[in-house]
Amino acid sequence: MPKIQKIIYKGKLIIYVDYRGQNEEQMLETASSLRDFLLSNPGEHLRLVNITDTPATRKFTAYIRELGKETKNVPVKGAVVGITGAKKVLLSGYNRLLGGAMRPFNDEETAKEYLVS
Repeated sequence: MPKIQKIIYKGKLIIYVDYRGQNEEQMLETASSLRDFLLSNPGEHLRLVNITDTPATRKFTAYIRELGKETKNVPVKGAVVGITGAKKVLLSGYNRLLGGAMRPFNDEETAKEYLVS
């Protein structure tokens, strides 16, 4: 399954980014692909990110911060699944510093409902 894909939910297009089970190198590759996608498709979009069972490494976190700065002009309504413990603190900081709009959810179904509402 591709790590970045377009899915349709209730007639709405959602960009689904799947980091589940990836190691740091794989996560960086996926984030780089997301960067390329966002820069080549700058229109407003819905984004669902799944980070279940992934490490919150410094290198990845730094890359995501830079990605956020680079793509902050791309409007997004976002949801994140798999956020626990320290990752919630990192997400909160990301949203505050970069004006991000990523909200944490416990499961994909609830996240999708939020995105299409």
